[in-house]
Amino acid sequence: MTSRRQFLLPLALAPVAGWAIWATNASEPTHPAGPFHLPLDDTTALWRDLVQVRMEGPAANPVFPTRVKALEGKLVTVRGFMVPLSDASSHNRFILAANPIFCPACHRPSPSTMLHVHSQIPVRESQAPVLMTGTLRLNPLEGLFYRLDRAELRYA
Repeated sequence: MTSRRQFLLPLALAPVAGWAIWATNASEPTHPAGPFHLPLDDTTALWRDLVQVRMEGPAANPVFPTRVKALEGKLVTVRGFMVPLSDASSHNRFILAANPIFCPACHRPSPSTMLHVHSQIPVRESQAPVLMTGTLRLNPLEGLFYRLDRAELRYA
């Protein structure tokens, strides 16, 4: 089980670590798989499209690439890392992230690298990557750009 302190402390320290890298003129570590923790395959390819969203206009509205717009309302399958939103052993709502929150060599967490998952059946908390299938929704007005509705855990 992950407490809020265990989740928030590394996020709070990330700017300090970034400053330390900048101040020593060192380069940021890079992951062997590129900006993503998991290797590119059929279950992770969606993340490469989702991060292509751009912000435009004075209100910084998200502009989705054509490939992502075409997935609105479609069933998608994606592998990622669970970020619980509460202290429980199973969750109906959680964040699915492209990278583990604690990976210093991975792409920085952003709204384009996370999906807000709404699952009908509670999913047991896991530190290992999980494979989820659900209906992709764009711009759900929940702080993130993407939501996965009626999501179900799949087993590889």
